[in-house]
Amino acid sequence: MEENKQTQEIEERDATLDEDVAPFMTEDELQESILEDSGMNAFQKYCARMSDARWALMQRVAGALLGVAAGLALFWDTLVRPSPESQQQQGLFSLPLIIAIVIALIVPNIIEKQSLRRIPKLRTAMVIALALVVVIDFLVLGAQSGFKFMN
Repeated sequence: MEENKQTQEIEERDATLDEDVAPFMTEDELQESILEDSGMNAFQKYCARMSDARWALMQRVAGALLGVAAGLALFWDTLVRPSPESQQQQGLFSLPLIIAIVIALIVPNIIEKQSLRRIPKLRTAMVIALALVVVIDFLVLGAQSGFKFMN
């Protein structure tokens, strides 16, 4: 008798929970209502609504752009403004190096925290793009010097 009473209370409680959620809501509408009730900003909602395939594509594109930006910042003097004065040693912590470090290390962390999603593909694409820019810079410098790296 005690068990029947507990079972009946559980069934009544479950019935009241079912009334709160409209039976005509689809899974997408339910997810949308959850997103609307959350404290997310517009960028976080946009990222949450994105499919996994689209999210992976966006990570790759953003990673490639960040890698190229970090590479251009690192080798700005040799790639964009090639001159004998700009190729002199600028010291260990030059401004282009600091900008490249900020782009490569801090910007992905900010993106990850703001989007509330992991970004491993962004980091991988960024490293590949940065490596390509480094190779291109070495080829450009080699072509300028006639591929004579030793004096």
